[in-house]
Amino acid sequence: MADYLFVYGTLRKNYDLKLKNKVAGHLQYVGQGKVGASLYDIGRYPGAIRDSKGAEVIGDLFLLTDPERVLKVLDKYEGLKGPDDKTAEFVRKKTSVRMRSGETKKAWIYWYNFDLSKKVKIRHKDYLNYLKNKTI
Repeated sequence: MADYLFVYGTLRKNYDLKLKNKVAGHLQYVGQGKVGASLYDIGRYPGAIRDSKGAEVIGDLFLLTDPERVLKVLDKYEGLKGPDDKTAEFVRKKTSVRMRSGETKKAWIYWYNFDLSKKVKIRHKDYLNYLKNKTI
């Protein structure tokens, strides 16, 4: 079975992050999708939490051609000490992603795992659009 990764922040296709160079050869862009989530401004990056009340977050879906290698690099980037680490800022879980075609794929996503009560909720569904319109 294919392994997919859904990204909504600094790992997006059109966001320039040098870390992606380490795994670029093992990521095949599939397309844009949505997950049931709410998005927050954490500072230099966003955090998303599951939301079953109709909120959506737009992101990019990638096919992982070497899942073990890619997830090891990204887990380290996201601060996970291992795949089952529940104390990190982000936790990696499988979730359903709705593609523009209407098709649904199961993909890995990094959910935010800390308190969001003092963080700004991003009203845009798309972090990249939010950044374009953000005033400092």
